[in-house]
Amino acid sequence: MDNCIMAAGDATCNGPFQSGKRFKLDQTSAGAIDLVFDLSGEPFAEGNDGLYRVFQKYGNATDSLLSGFTMSLGFGIGDAFTQSTTGDGLGFVDFGEDPGNNEFSSLFAQGLFGTDERRDRLTGYFSPDRSGFALDLVSEDFFQTTGLFGGEYGYEGLFGDWMSYSMAPDGYFLDDDGDPLTDAILMAHFDASSGQWIMNRGIDAAGEIVSLAFGNDGTRYESIADVEAAIQSQASAGGLSLAVCADIPVPGVPCLAGVDVIEDLGKFNVTSFIDAFSFDYTDQSSFTLRISALAAALPVPEPGVFVLLLIALAGLVGRRVRGNWYPRQDS
Repeated sequence: MDNCIMAAGDATCNGPFQSGKRFKLDQTSAGAIDLVFDLSGEPFAEGNDGLYRVFQKYGNATDSLLSGFTMSLGFGIGDAFTQSTTGDGLGFVDFGEDPGNNEFSSLFAQGLFGTDERRDRLTGYFSPDRSGFALDLVSEDFFQTTGLFGGEYGYEGLFGDWMSYSMAPDGYFLDDDGDPLTDAILMAHFDASSGQWIMNRGIDAAGEIVSLAFGNDGTRYESIADVEAAIQSQASAGGLSLAVCADIPVPGVPCLAGVDVIEDLGKFNVTSFIDAFSFDYTDQSSFTLRISALAAALPVPEPGVFVLLLIALAGLVGRRVRGNWYPRQDS
């Protein structure tokens, strides 16, 4: 692939796996984000096919649930945006590949959902099956999500709609190589419904990290200390000695990285192709990629529940009038 829309930096379109090609875009409210691309001058060298592979990482920073997204090609921004029309030389391309091949796809991180035997990577923490949004190319200039997929332990079955970063659960991580440039490995996650920690990964007798369970089926622990003790015990049996990671990592030395938000549950990778080769850029020197998030529908409460909600709200208002009222701070 000679052309791509990707992150600025040292990476190239044909750079190796996990070389940082994806540009990161966070949605801060439901609605449209317009990205404008300049085609003035001579955008295509001789022999260039004009196909741009889009490497994107898309996150939910709205503090609300989202149900999906749409992407469209057109011109202008904001209220002046007009969608591209069929046959005008600008459009998306669907090569018809399986979503696992990332040609036209929207997938959560493989480290959470999926299996990558080709690169001999760890099986996804929550599921051995890929999970993400199914995509429908409605026209050559517009595609949209049609719901989440993912098998028995898919994203929707475990978490529902697309969570914001602020809603993602905590996880317990192990730094397996002491390299700050690589991701630490998720070993356990916090289950808010039970107030317990669930450990889906462990360390075997050879000192290797392995999958023990998926979804919420792992071993349950009452505290972070219990999780740490279990990991240290397994590591010791496998001939490893694990300490809490130092402020400055020691290359090649695994350590306990501790608790952090499982941020990848709030974002996923989007890959698509844009064909601009036949577009007449002499008259129109730019095009717009419009990305729009879709707010999740709120459940409609039963009549009795609605009455209880009104009573609860009235109680809160009463508390606020009588004295200082502070909202609950969730960790």
